[in-house]
Amino acid sequence: MRRILSIESNPVNLPVMMALAALALCGCSSQKVTSEEGVSSETPGAETAPPSVVRTYDIPRFATNSPFKTEYKSPVPDKGKRLWARSCLWEKAPELTVEKWLTDKPDAEGKYLLIEFWATWCRQCRLAIPRLNELHVRFGDELAVIGISDEREEIVRRHKEPIMEFHVAIDTQGRMKEKMGVFGIPHAIIVEPGGHVVWEGFPLLKGHELTDQVVEKILAVGRNQRAALTNSP
Repeated sequence: MRRILSIESNPVNLPVMMALAALALCGCSSQKVTSEEGVSSETPGAETAPPSVVRTYDIPRFATNSPFKTEYKSPVPDKGKRLWARSCLWEKAPELTVEKWLTDKPDAEGKYLLIEFWATWCRQCRLAIPRLNELHVRFGDELAVIGISDEREEIVRRHKEPIMEFHVAIDTQGRMKEKMGVFGIPHAIIVEPGGHVVWEGFPLLKGHELTDQVVEKILAVGRNQRAALTNSP
């Protein structure tokens, strides 16, 4: 289902505008933009993580909570991936909480969930919309794509371009976003049917993009698990 919503732009000071113009692909910080010395050249430099932020490569590929066997290769690289949130990889995801669906509510029974936190004012969020549309169209039978904004309903409904073809909801209290420690957007997670987070990050992060191949790999795990259960004596 295609949704037409208009973009509201907030005033941005000159330093922030320069930082955003210099970056092709980086997250939009939901807090004040700061700088950090010694940032790796692989890390987008406009929104840098405070030292306390846990990054993907700080945890084992197969944490205790991992629902997969050790021969499964993680779709999330061990090193170099920049996060704008607390890492929840392999953890049980917080309960999906929304205030109101602005589109039809997704049928999530037995499906993987791709949940992205976004806002109309965030340029990088708007750039990610076509990518999410593609995933929704190609994998909709197995993957429910959901965008959640903490903006007011009237603001989100005014968003028009790019058109959002996936499911959209608002939660002005940002409850799930807060539980996940998201401080920069867009930030997305993929949750497998058992409730574990199996992918996390910025969908367009250079070198770590959420591609069709990555999603196909994740969904194949679920298919293999279901086939094994069906064929078990």
